[in-house]
Amino acid sequence: MIYTIVGTDSVKREKAYESFAKLGVVTNHIYCEHIAMLEPLISATSLFGDKVVANVIQVMDVASSRDELIRLLPQMKESKNIFIIDEPFADANRVKRLEKYSEKVIDARIEKIKEVDIFTLCNLFARRDKKGVWSEWMNIRDKESPEAIQGALWWKFGTVWQDVRAGKPSKFTLKECEEISGRLVKSSILAHRGEKDLKVELEAILLSI
Repeated sequence: MIYTIVGTDSVKREKAYESFAKLGVVTNHIYCEHIAMLEPLISATSLFGDKVVANVIQVMDVASSRDELIRLLPQMKESKNIFIIDEPFADANRVKRLEKYSEKVIDARIEKIKEVDIFTLCNLFARRDKKGVWSEWMNIRDKESPEAIQGALWWKFGTVWQDVRAGKPSKFTLKECEEISGRLVKSSILAHRGEKDLKVELEAILLSI
């Protein structure tokens, strides 16, 4: 059984995961590098005979893990276990494919006209282009919702952090990745509590690079 979420809108994503929590406690997290663990989970059972609940996160960004997921989708659909597929950057073709096998698809995508601007900022941030980040931030800060920007930045920087952990070349150190990711997550939490202004927090993070 498959449930899917696509897109980066942080508010919609938060609500989606609240609804997914009713399916049971997640027992496994599957990323690109763990894709070999996915097939055994289709027929697996927990120690207590409960359903396995696997969160399959952003595996379609890498060709090898994408192909394996696509191969297994029919079996995952028929499985008694639950697979929560999370693809924040899924394009229309991937969404259509996932819809075919999913019990439910939650669409947290940002409108395309907004997505272009937001991801320009994200890519500049990932390249540590401070001048470009500032210029793009000034361009979109009053045009896009802070929640949408925070969600896109958090997921984009997650890929940077993953690359650093894998030993790939990066403009960021592992410690910096941990600190920046933590600040991005905390910014949303503090904003929801009414303790901080999300836009102000995001600006401070963007300028800190």
